[in-house]
Formats: sequence, C-alpha cells, structure tokens
Amino acid sequence: MKRLQISWPEQGTFEAFLSQQGSANPGEKTWVCAQCGTILPCEIRPGVYLRRPCTCERQQREKQEMQTIRQQIQAEQRAHTFAWIGQAWIEPHLERLTFASFDRGRQSKAFEQAQAFARLPQGTLALTGNYGTGKTHLLVAIANARRELNLPCLYVSAITFFEAIQERIHQDREYQPLLHMAAKTPLLLLDDLDKPKPSEFRESVYYFLFNQRSQAGLPLAFTCNSDPQSLDRWIGGAARSRIMQGLTPVLMHGHDLRVQKRGV
Repeated sequence: MKRLQISWPEQGTFEAFLSQQGSANPGEKTWVCAQCGTILPCEIRPGVYLRRPCTCERQQREKQEMQTIRQQIQAEQRAHTFAWIGQAWIEPHLERLTFASFDRGRQSKAFEQAQAFARLPQGTLALTGNYGTGKTHLLVAIANARRELNLPCLYVSAITFFEAIQERIHQDREYQPLLHMAAKTPLLLLDDLDKPKPSEFRESVYYFLFNQRSQAGLPLAFTCNSDPQSLDRWIGGAARSRIMQGLTPVLMHGHDLRVQKRGV
C-alpha cells in the first residue's frame, strides 16, 4: 500500500521534530480515546515521549491516504481520456463539450441516444451525417460524462491518431503501444473515422483495432460523414464488418452550425 510521507518541520531535521512534538513528561503525551481507552505514549528515545495514535486514528489515516490515492488515480484517469495520445495533441476546448452545453433541440434523437450510450455503452454507436451537425460535440460529451463518473475511456480523432503514429515512425519510436491502448480501453471514442486518406497501412490499423475490440466485446463509438455501410473505402471491408456487429447508426441531419455561427 502506498503511504503518504510525514511532513517534517521546516528545519527539516528529526531533532527539530522532537523538540516541537516530544516531551520529557510521559503524562503530557498520554491521552484517552473514547473507543480505544487510554493510549500510552511512545518513548522514541530514552526520556523523550511522543503521542501514540490509537487504532481509530490509524484506520482513519489509512482511509484518508487511500482516498487521496484514489483521487490522484481518478485525476490521472480523467486527464488520460484526452491526453493519452501525447501531450502535444491535447485540445483544451474538448473539456467544454458536454451534454449540458449541447443544444439538444437541434438533434434531440441523437442527444438521447448519446446519453444512453454514455450511461451504458454497448456495441457500436455511429453518429453519422453532414458536416457541422454536432457529431463531434456529442462524441466528446460521452467522454466527459464518463470522466465525471471516473470511468475509463479514450477519445481521439482519426486524423490525430494517425498523425501521432506517423510522428512516432519518423522519430524511430514504437507506435504499437498506441494501438494496444486504443484496442484495450473499456470504451474507445473515435472521431471523423472517414477523414484520413485511405491507405493499406491505415486499413490494417483499423482492422487491428476493430477486430481486437470485437473479439473482446468492447464498445465503440465513432463519427463519420459517410453511411457506415459504405466505409469500406476508408477502413476496408474486414474492419467495416467488425463494426457492423451490434451497430446503432444515428443519422444527424441539419445545417452546418459552424457556417451559421460565422454568419455565412
């Protein structure tokens, strides 16, 4: 079990600690716990006594330590959702894309299905349709909802994913760890599946990811502009076959919100 370190006084010496906390009178360091009874002091060295914690205090301290460790793990896990691909690829604005910040009136069906998937991810959720209809917002909202519950998931856009892989290749670094993280995470959220230009390498990567997740029964959510049935061109027929298992397609029609916001 990981334990927290004792914070010594600013002087940073054990002698300073004893001068502040120790006593030559054992009675000063004897106390009574309502549950444990009289607690005798600890003689840390001849003639120097320290207050001894009781069983209750030790248990409470361990509980607090475990809570601190749990909070640290949860914070790292939340950060990992968007940062797993590498610090250079972090997009700070993603944390603001939540269900609360989404205008559900524009895409009520998609909103409800995305929320349901966030609560209980099963199979494959495909948010498809025109540009600027809110697909990415809803996909990231799923990630943020899971983060709030301290549940592990990984989000990445397909463009960023392959750029990070290519960067590692050019730097003569292994890129397989990224593939294995994406393949094994309890929930993978992949944005813009059909944006990267088709290639044999990308097709093999998609097949590896979707085959691994299909075999393990792990859920997947993605966005794309194309009909899922016609994704062979971008991901290959074998990979498309894997994501069709348990597929829930959600078509999002509407005007391009980005264009409307620019007033075009």
